[in-house]
Amino acid sequence: MTRSADAAAVDAALARAVVYRLLSIAFQPPTLARLKDAGAADGFRGARVALEHLDGLEGRSRLGPLAAQLKARAPSEEVARSRYWHLFGHTVRGLICACETEYGPDNGFHQPQQLADIAGYYLAFGLRPSAGAEVRADHIACECEFMDFLSRKQAYLLDRPDEGPERQETLEATELAARSFLRDHVGRFGRAFAAQVTAGDEDGYFGALGRLLFQFVEGECRRVGVASGPVDLALRPEAIDRTPMACGASDELLQIQRRVR
Repeated sequence: MTRSADAAAVDAALARAVVYRLLSIAFQPPTLARLKDAGAADGFRGARVALEHLDGLEGRSRLGPLAAQLKARAPSEEVARSRYWHLFGHTVRGLICACETEYGPDNGFHQPQQLADIAGYYLAFGLRPSAGAEVRADHIACECEFMDFLSRKQAYLLDRPDEGPERQETLEATELAARSFLRDHVGRFGRAFAAQVTAGDEDGYFGALGRLLFQFVEGECRRVGVASGPVDLALRPEAIDRTPMACGASDELLQIQRRVR
């Protein structure tokens, strides 16, 4: 791979990281700090640049206009918080469920197997859910943060093409993890979740986020050559679950146990 090709790949990986970070922050309970971190204060300028860059790579205008929708619908902290709790509730199953393993078959084994698989991905990269954050590993915010981490790790490794065979092996392992995590987790339930958010808040801020998540997940699955999950993926039969849905700050969802190498 030439240096120019490496540089282009670095830019693409960083653009994906920006979008994943936005989604991770935006699907946590809103605070003034989180709205600012998401980019609401400056009209989501960073997200707009990243989305337009990704559009340019695909030769289409699919994602960029969605940033304009976010800007037009950016709410106050009070409005965002009220709408968030209305949509997602204070327990795992609100009007809309943001946890992946609540979707799919109910055979007694599916959910624990999926949760163990997700935790295994995090631990393989030296990550674990923060002890100070009440958030499940399968929450959309946590999964998007992991994809942000993998994208940044890819960019870091791509930007160092002369570091020898260990760098190439690590890069291939990181890319494989991103592809399989998309196939088995974010891509499996992301479109179904996004469609529900869009329908539940059609003209609002979260509806705009839902449309962005839907289109972005579709594009990501297409990019790595995996099928995206069904839009009508159903929730498994409901069981009593009083687990709170509050999350820690965006940099507290997953804690890094070791530095990126």
